Amino acid sequence: MAKRGAPGGNSAPRPGPGGPRKNKVLFVVCEGQTERSYFHHLNHCYGAEYNFQIQLTPRKVTEGQQFNGYKPAPAVREAIRLKKSAKGIKNTEFWAVFDRDENDDVYEAFRLARQNGINVAFSHPHFELWLWLHFAPGLPGRLGGNRAVIPAKLRRIKEFGDFEKIVASHHFEELIKEERQAKAVKLAQRLVSGCPSGRCGQASELGASGHASTCDILLRDPSTDVYRILEVLGLVS
Repeated sequence: MAKRGAPGGNSAPRPGPGGPRKNKVLFVVCEGQTERSYFHHLNHCYGAEYNFQIQLTPRKVTEGQQFNGYKPAPAVREAIRLKKSAKGIKNTEFWAVFDRDENDDVYEAFRLARQNGINVAFSHPHFELWLWLHFAPGLPGRLGGNRAVIPAKLRRIKEFGDFEKIVASHHFEELIKEERQAKAVKLAQRLVSGCPSGRCGQASELGASGHASTCDILLRDPSTDVYRILEVLGLVS
């Protein structure tokens, strides 16, 4: 397992002038179980050392209960509600994490997010793309809506042979080995630069979207914004 506090071989961010960094709090609303389990491990592994806390919605579901996640627009609405309830709390960010899948409210979700200052981590076609980029030999080609390709590739990785919808502890340990996080970030950034719109590229600020405002969201095939969350948490640079 990679040393905690040094993912991707990068050194920990140094405290700014005036003493230690204040604890950053990210409120993350998840569409599905895969996203939630991944961010749970991210918080547990790095939160204390990197001075951040990830508040996940939905909260942990008791074993045997149905997981009630959020579709894109409801995820953004929940993030808006959380933002209003946390008004006055400093050093917070609010994120909605969802996929293309077969959702028909993606445009609405982005519109609501822009209007209310909510960050979006969008994956096309699904979150599993972000996991696969940790192992991918290069950039994946257009997927054309095929949602079976990436999970099949991921399960060919020995340690992911049992992967279904949950990122278990042993899966997460593989994701953070051997500078894999840094590699996944670079590939995700290259996917932005290679966006079919021809107008997108790497953002000038960490955590900002590199997709142009005029870029058609549903044509970002394939792409994933999850790396932006790692940037704002200081895990990669």
